[in-house]
Amino acid sequence: MNSTLKTRGITAIVFITVMISGLFISSYTFILLMSVIIGGCIWEFQSITCEKSQLRMISSILGGVGLSLCLAFGNMQGTPDNFLMHSIFILIFSSIVICLIELYTHSSKPYQNISFGIFSLTYYSLFISTIYFISFDGGQYIPWKVFAIIALTWTNDTMAYMVGSQVGKNKMFPRMSPNKTWEGTIGGVICTVIVAFIFYYFVGIFSPSIWLVIALIIGVFGTIGDLVESMLKRSLEVKDTGTLLPGHGGLLDRFDSFTFHLPLTVYFIELSWGF
Repeated sequence: MNSTLKTRGITAIVFITVMISGLFISSYTFILLMSVIIGGCIWEFQSITCEKSQLRMISSILGGVGLSLCLAFGNMQGTPDNFLMHSIFILIFSSIVICLIELYTHSSKPYQNISFGIFSLTYYSLFISTIYFISFDGGQYIPWKVFAIIALTWTNDTMAYMVGSQVGKNKMFPRMSPNKTWEGTIGGVICTVIVAFIFYYFVGIFSPSIWLVIALIIGVFGTIGDLVESMLKRSLEVKDTGTLLPGHGGLLDRFDSFTFHLPLTVYFIELSWGF
């Protein structure tokens, strides 16, 4: 077996094992898993976009994880609205701290650092933390809803790549992602819809029409998220956002589509709940 494929395979097995274990062991391991992902994403993003500053990095990670924990424990207690104000305050306070840090770091690009720093808090912490609104229902932890969203995202990413590599001819955005094709994207969406109906058959939770729309949101906006990540990497002239996952790049490479579509998916689920 090719050493690169072997490395990718081992990394994939470990990654999936950690994700599923964190998701299903308990609500606390799930919150811990999400906190690590959010902190890691903020660290990776600022590492490739901002001038190096340990103080900014630490304050951003603490702010991002703190915001996430507020939303997590609010939904765990069944009173998310009571914690929403605290989450917004943490976001604002962390943004102010990032601005203050730039006053004392003698940076040559302070506003760039501030912009990327605040963006990392909103895009990675706030966007990913919306998952807590569907992972708890009246304080009860429901891991299957989260697993379904993650599995559908993986299905879309994997099948879009496989179909595109086999039959893809028409490029979507060659300037941003030369390997992404319309055939692969359509194939990924179709496979995601099929898997969504499998979840309906075995798990239920939502009606078939809601599963269909969830699959379409993930397929369409997950693909856009992947393109946005490619745009970032091309603008910075980097191949991968990190090396945390050997053979797969960094956390941003693995959660790009998930982060982008998640708020929209969660909003639709909350809006349609009960129908």
